[in-house]
Amino acid sequence: MSLIKSIWNYKCPRCRQGDLYVKPFDISKPLNMNKSCSCCNQNFEPEPGYYFGAMFISYIWTAWTCLSIVGFCMLVFGWSVEQSFALLIFISALSYFFVLRMSRSMYIHLDVKYDKDKILHAKVKDTST
Repeated sequence: MSLIKSIWNYKCPRCRQGDLYVKPFDISKPLNMNKSCSCCNQNFEPEPGYYFGAMFISYIWTAWTCLSIVGFCMLVFGWSVEQSFALLIFISALSYFFVLRMSRSMYIHLDVKYDKDKILHAKVKDTST
């Protein structure tokens, strides 16, 4: 699995097999993550406050998206500021949980490196049981 696909599908950064988040998605707990990978045992919460850095990824991503949407609506479509911001609020409400979860996935993938040997160990472990 490629890096981009692993981030997009919320997979473990080390083996790219296990899930980062608890399934099924619970809207009351959008950031409910597994403690560790079910395949390679990678710890997803190495220290308290670990995902503080993900906030910066989320902030940068959201800021550029907001500027792009409002700027595009005002410059290309000739909309007013109020109309542009109404669309922005609608899009932000729809993408809120996605951005939260994606920023955490991106952050842990920046920190934990892929190890193809972990896939082999996970497959050997599965066949031996």
